[in-house]
Amino acid sequence: MSALGSHKHGVENKEAGMVSILVTMILMIVISLIVIGFAQIAQRNSREALDQQLSTSAFYAAESGINDVRNLIATYGTPPAKTDCTNGSGAEATYYANLPSSTINSAAGVSYSCVMVNPAATTLPYTLSNTGTIVPLTSASGSIKTLTFTWQPTSTSNVLTGCSGNLTTSTAWTCGYAGIRFDLVRTDGVTFTTSNATAMTMSSFLLPVASGGTNTVGFASNGSADLTKVTCTTTNCTLTISSGLGGGQYYLRILSQYYQSVNLQITGTDNSGNAVSFTGAQILIDVTGKAQDVLRRVQVRVPSTGTSTNETSDYAMESTDSICKRFDIMTNHYQSDAGNAVTTMDNSGNPLCESP
Repeated sequence: MSALGSHKHGVENKEAGMVSILVTMILMIVISLIVIGFAQIAQRNSREALDQQLSTSAFYAAESGINDVRNLIATYGTPPAKTDCTNGSGAEATYYANLPSSTINSAAGVSYSCVMVNPAATTLPYTLSNTGTIVPLTSASGSIKTLTFTWQPTSTSNVLTGCSGNLTTSTAWTCGYAGIRFDLVRTDGVTFTTSNATAMTMSSFLLPVASGGTNTVGFASNGSADLTKVTCTTTNCTLTISSGLGGGQYYLRILSQYYQSVNLQITGTDNSGNAVSFTGAQILIDVTGKAQDVLRRVQVRVPSTGTSTNETSDYAMESTDSICKRFDIMTNHYQSDAGNAVTTMDNSGNPLCESP
C-alpha cells in the first residue's frame, strides 16, 4: 500500500471518531434537556399541589377569622368600624381585644393576618324569595334622599321576552326577570300610630318591561299599593325612589314575585348626593388568611341582628306546635272546634283547649 493510501485511511478513521463523539455529545445534551424538562415539570406539579394545599389552608384560616368576628358580634353587639389590620385605639381596641388568637397552626404557619370590619355598608345585597325580607334602612348620618333597587335576570337568554308589565299567575309568567313587591315605611320623625303608619307607607309592585316603563318614582305615602312598570335592560332592572323621602330611618319589606330566588342590591344617596352608609342592616367582614407564603382573602356580609337571614316573619306569630284559638261568645264560653255546640271551657272535648 502506498503512503498516500495509508494517510487517507488514517484521516477517515479520525473523521469517523469525531462524528461519533459529536453524535454522543448531542444525544447526551438532548437527554439532559429531556431530564431537566421532566424535573421542572415534576417540580412545578409539586409546587402547584403544595400551593393548592396552602391555598385551602389559608381559606379555612380566613373562615376561622370570619367565625371569630361573628361570635364577637353575637357576644358584644354591633362592632365599631375597623378600617385596617390593626386594632386601633379607644373603643375599637377594647372591642377587638376580645378576638381569640389569630394563629391556627403555628408549626404550619397558618393564621389569619388581617381583619377589617365595616358596620355601615353603602350597598346592601339580598337574595329574595317569596317570603318577605325585612331590611332596616338607617342612615349613618343625615337624611336619605333617594333609594335605588337593582336586580338581575333569572335567565341568560331571551331575558326580556314575555315582560309585558302585567300581573299574572306564576305558571303564565315567562319574563326573564322576577317581579318585586315592596312596602317602605318611615319610622323616624313621626308619632307612630296606626293612621300615621298607613300614611307613611309606600307599597308597590314592580313589574319589568322592555320599554315604555320608568326608572324613577316618588315616595307615595298613601298606604295604598300601586303597580309600577320598570324599564329593564338585558343585564338589570333598576328603580329609584327619587323624591319624597327625606327621613333618616325606614323599614323595608321586600320579596320576589314568580321566582324563588332573586339577587337584589339596595343603595341610596343623601342630600349632598353622596352614597348613604346604612347601619343596623349588614356588617361587612373582610379577613385575610395566610398559610406560609400563600394568602386568601374572604369577604362576607352578616346581618346586624345576629340572625342568619335578617328576616322577620310575614305573620304576626309563628309556632312549631299546635295553637288553640279561643273565641269568647259569652262569659266562660267558647265555640268548640270538635262540633257546633257551645260548651264551657272545662268541658270542650278538645284536649288542646282543656283548662289545666
